[in-house]
Amino acid sequence: MTNRFKIMTKIKVLSEDLTNKIAAGEVVDRPAAVAKELLENSIDAGSDKITIILKDGGKALIQIVDNGTGMDREDAILSLQRHTTSKIFTYDDLHNIHSLGFRGEALASIASISRIELKTTTQKQTAGTLVRIDGGVIEDVSTTAGVRGTSIAVKNIFYNTPARRKFLKSNDAEYRYILNTLSRFTIYYHQIEFMLYHNDQLIFHYKPSAQSERLIEVLGARYQDKVIELNDSSTFVKISGYIGKQDASKKSRGNQYLYLNGRYIVNRSLNHAIVSAYGTIIPRDEYPLYVIFLELDPRRVDVNVHPSKMEVKFSDERLIYSILRSTVSKALASAHIIPHFTFKEADEAINLVRGVQTHMPLQGYESSRSYDIGQFISPDKPIGQPDPINSRAESQTKEESSFFERKNVWQIHNQYIISEIRSGIIIIDQHVAHERILYERALHNFEKRKPSSQQLLFPIIQELTPEDYSILNEILPYLEHLGFVIKGFGGNTVVIEGVPGDLKLGNEETILAEIIDEFKKNMNNSLDLRDNLAKSFSCKSAIKAGDKLTLTEMNMLIDQLFATQSPYFCPHGRPIIINISIDELNKRFHRT
Repeated sequence: MTNRFKIMTKIKVLSEDLTNKIAAGEVVDRPAAVAKELLENSIDAGSDKITIILKDGGKALIQIVDNGTGMDREDAILSLQRHTTSKIFTYDDLHNIHSLGFRGEALASIASISRIELKTTTQKQTAGTLVRIDGGVIEDVSTTAGVRGTSIAVKNIFYNTPARRKFLKSNDAEYRYILNTLSRFTIYYHQIEFMLYHNDQLIFHYKPSAQSERLIEVLGARYQDKVIELNDSSTFVKISGYIGKQDASKKSRGNQYLYLNGRYIVNRSLNHAIVSAYGTIIPRDEYPLYVIFLELDPRRVDVNVHPSKMEVKFSDERLIYSILRSTVSKALASAHIIPHFTFKEADEAINLVRGVQTHMPLQGYESSRSYDIGQFISPDKPIGQPDPINSRAESQTKEESSFFERKNVWQIHNQYIISEIRSGIIIIDQHVAHERILYERALHNFEKRKPSSQQLLFPIIQELTPEDYSILNEILPYLEHLGFVIKGFGGNTVVIEGVPGDLKLGNEETILAEIIDEFKKNMNNSLDLRDNLAKSFSCKSAIKAGDKLTLTEMNMLIDQLFATQSPYFCPHGRPIIINISIDELNKRFHRT
C-alpha cells in the first residue's frame, strides 16, 4: 500500500486527447449512442429531411445527412472542440433547456475515438466546408461544393481504443440497438422525413405524416386498431399520445416511449404510474404499449443529470405521477377499451352454451370446423407410440402412460387435463405440456435436413418492423428447420408460404410475430440461439388455455408428453404435472 501511494501522489493534468476519450466513455458506449448524438444535432439544426447511412451495424460507418442550417468554416472547426455549443450561454440557460443537445461534448468525444468527415454548408454560402479528423486530430480543412445542410460520416468507431471495441456485440445486435434509437426519434418527429440505409439497402423511408400514421408506420400495422389516444391538459403539465389496448401488450419490453418536451426520457416513477393504471387489465408479466408526450415548463425539470440526457429530475414528480396515472386510467375506462362483440361471435357463444363443438377463431380467422388433432399434435405418430425425440421414450411410456385409464380423462375449464391413476389423481396443464413436446421436437428438428411442412393454399404477406426483420434474418435458417417457408418480398416485407406440419392453421401471421417477440424477450437470458428459438416457437405454437380438446386429443397429448425427456417441467421451468395422492385426499376429508 505504501509503494502504491508513493506512485500516485504526484498530480498531473490529463491531456486533452485523454480527457476526450474518457468523456467518450460516458457519452458514446456503442454505435447507437453516436447515431443518437448526431440525430439530436440534425434536429436542433431545423432539418426536415434526415438520411441515416450505416455499414456493418454502425461499426464501419454511421453517416447522418440533413438539410438543416449548416455551419460556416469557423463554426465547423469549433464544433469539434470540447465544451463548445450554440445552445446555452449562461448558467440560467442551463435551467431553461429547449434543445436536444447542449453539453458540447458529443462531437469532440466521438471524434476522439473514430475517423470523421464533416461536410457543411449554410444557406448563404455558395461553397461549403470539409473537415477531416482522425482520432480527434484535425488533418484537413478545405472548401467543397455542397447544398445547405450538414453531413457527418463517423468511420471505424473505437478503432484506436481496442479495449472498448472488443466489448461491442455482433453487427446484427449493434444494428438493432441503432434501430431502437432511431424509432425514438422517428415516432415523435413525424413532421421530419427519415430515410435509413444499411449496407447499401433501403430499410425504411418515412415521409412527413400525421402523428398517428407515423406511430403505426414505425410500430407495425398489427397495432392499427389497438391504441387509444390520450389528450389531457392542466395548468401544470400537458399530456398527449397513445396507449395500447389489452391485446397490444407483450411479454417483452420495447414498445414503451415516454417523451418530455420532445426528448425521449427514462423515468421509473412515471413508468410505474402508467403500468399501475392498467391494474388487472393486462397480466402481471406483460408490458403495455405506450407512446406518451409530456409538455412541461423546462424550469421545472433538470435534464442535466447524466451525459446521455435521458435521465431527468422533476421538481414536482409526485404531482406529475398522480396526473399521468389519472389520465391513463380515464382513457382505459373509456368506451374505446371495450371489445366489439359481433353477431358471428354471439352465434358461436350460443352454440357453445347448447353444447355444439365449434372452433373459436383467433384474431379474425374465420372457420366453423372443429379442432383436428392433426392441427396441433404431430400427425405422423400413432396414438400410444413414442416420439423419436427420445431413446428411452418407449420404456418411459410403459412406466407412466399405463397409469392412465384412457376413458377416465377429463378436461376442466378448457385448461387442465385430469385423470385417475392408481395412487390418486393427476392434473396436467395442457399448454405447458404441449410446449414441452414442441420444444424437444424443435431441438430435434434443428438437426434434421428435411422437416415436415404444410404449404399454405394462400401465402400470407407480412410486413415487419426493421428490427423484427433483422431478427427474422438471423433466425430464418432455424425456422426453416422447423418447417417454415418464408421468403423476402422487398423491403421489410416477407411472404409465408409454408408452416410446420404440426402448427394450427389460421394464425400463422400472429404466431410468427409472437415468436419474434418471445425471442427478443429471451435474448438477454439465453446464450444459445437454438434453445431460445425452440422455447419461443413452442411457447407461441402450443395449444392455449381455453382450447377445447376431445378425448382422443387429450390421450395423444398425454402419450407424447411422457415420450419427452423431461415431462414434468416446461422449457421455462414451470410445472406441467401435479399429482395428488389418495392419502392427501383422505387427509383433506379427515378420513385418516
